[in-house]
Amino acid sequence: MYTSAKKSCSTICMLWLLFVSSQSFALDYRELFGYTYIKAERNTEKLRPILQKYAGQYKEDAVLMEAVIFPEVMRYNKLYNAIETGSLISLYSRFGSVYSDFSIGLLQMKPTFALSIEQYLLKHKDLPWVKELGFDKLSVKADYESRMARVDRLNNTEWQIKYLVAMLKCIELKHSILNTASADEKLRFIAAAYNCGWNKPTKVINSYISKKFYHIDHWASDTYSFSDVALYRYNELNKPA
Repeated sequence: MYTSAKKSCSTICMLWLLFVSSQSFALDYRELFGYTYIKAERNTEKLRPILQKYAGQYKEDAVLMEAVIFPEVMRYNKLYNAIETGSLISLYSRFGSVYSDFSIGLLQMKPTFALSIEQYLLKHKDLPWVKELGFDKLSVKADYESRMARVDRLNNTEWQIKYLVAMLKCIELKHSILNTASADEKLRFIAAAYNCGWNKPTKVINSYISKKFYHIDHWASDTYSFSDVALYRYNELNKPA
């Protein structure tokens, strides 16, 4: 009797997990986000040539790259970005990320994100792609000049793409779990890593895949899974024409 009840409980839990999972994928994010989605779609379409250029050069998936950045592109507000960066650059350049860490540019990358990649690649300077992308020559010193140079790079769209490629390479070096992952699993993991921190432990990143922290407005009450939004866009991009 106890065994039977235990099996029944286990079955119910599995069904509940399947139900929750199906509900997240049932959301139509294009309809849900409306014009914001369409605007981000236009912005990423403009990025597509440079995404394809770097993806081809460094053997990455351009569609995956576009899908991973898509939720952040939806959050991008040109006017707000100008006001925010203008007011926070001075604090960051003088005192560092403890006093100011902010999202920059279309891909909404933070100085701490850029620095984490730069520091990690100090151990991999001899890799050809590190040199080709220019990461072997970057200063990670905690001084004004190095911080300002980092902000200048993040204000450059092509450099943001370089950081994106570098992040994908760093994830491949750090997280062996992707060696056996399916295309969808890989996309969801990388999206979560991009959102919560690519250099976090694998288990932590996996735990973020289903977490619903993502929203596009500063005062939004509804939140969603960053990975689900990225996967939705990934599936759209992979649909036959």
